[in-house]
Amino acid sequence: MSMDPSPFPPAGPPPPGEPPAEGVREPAGEPRPDAGRILAHVRALEGERHPDTSPEALEAALRYTEQVLAGTGAVVERVPYPFNGRTFHNVVARIPGERPELPRVLVGAHVDTVRGSPGADDNASAVAVLLEVAGLLRGRRLRRTVEFVVFTLEERQGLTYRVGSRRWTARARGGGVRYAGALILEMVGYCDPTPGSQKVPFLLRWKRIPDTGDFLAAIGDGQSRHLLRQFEECAAQAAPELPVVSLLSPLRGWLVWATRRSDNASFWSEGYPALMLTDTSFLRNPHYHRATDRVQTLDPGFMVKVAAAVLRTVRRVAAEVGGEAGGEDGADPHPVEPGTRG
Repeated sequence: MSMDPSPFPPAGPPPPGEPPAEGVREPAGEPRPDAGRILAHVRALEGERHPDTSPEALEAALRYTEQVLAGTGAVVERVPYPFNGRTFHNVVARIPGERPELPRVLVGAHVDTVRGSPGADDNASAVAVLLEVAGLLRGRRLRRTVEFVVFTLEERQGLTYRVGSRRWTARARGGGVRYAGALILEMVGYCDPTPGSQKVPFLLRWKRIPDTGDFLAAIGDGQSRHLLRQFEECAAQAAPELPVVSLLSPLRGWLVWATRRSDNASFWSEGYPALMLTDTSFLRNPHYHRATDRVQTLDPGFMVKVAAAVLRTVRRVAAEVGGEAGGEDGADPHPVEPGTRG
């Protein structure tokens, strides 16, 4: 595992002559997500990262994310939690907002893998996009505090899972922390435009979800309706070539269990608005939890577009000073109905 974090550009105009990222629409002079940086992060993280069979690799991955996040200028710390007689850590990088009393914005992704899988899509792709977005926010003035959290122990540990994020949200709720929204990235690198490549859960057949696996799914629960609308609009603006299929999962996701399989469910259970942003995992990717989950199977252009959509959404929800925030509280003045786009 390489431990040399890729440098981020300063918050300002891109280098002269830098080609625009395909499928990404940013105003002239704005830094853009870069496929090379994202792939470099995936390659640095690729490899089994399991707490029992490869704890050194999991620790190295955490150190890598700490180094990259520290390079963005954010305040980085490890937050410990106990599990099964051992101490584990989540890594958080905070960009302090100008109005810290406002509810925060969080971008999260888990870094651990199952045994025997190098975890390029699951979930190095998501961590890489998180790192890219954090770097592109460097130097921006935001009203809300933004947290980038790298969770551990999302994968099943015996009879339980989502341990790191459950500890995080329980601590936040107990401490009175408020969130305007959490964007949870869960496998965001695999595409297959072949008809029939996308599986659809039986309870979602009514949704008319495409059978080609080239879209990003954005999934919220009932309390996340406004956040989902904001993401849809921001994705349409920043990455117009990114198809987005959105879903409001009722009963905090319990009716469609597949929507609770990532760290978003930890936020839903504590009453926080949150979205899972995903390439739909095992419903599309044949390499899910296998030794073949390698960087060569990923689509860098897709990850660039996801990063652009997430970046625009964070800037909107965090109410960037002088940016596109809908108002002082970050409200979205032009909501759209959740549905299918693309």
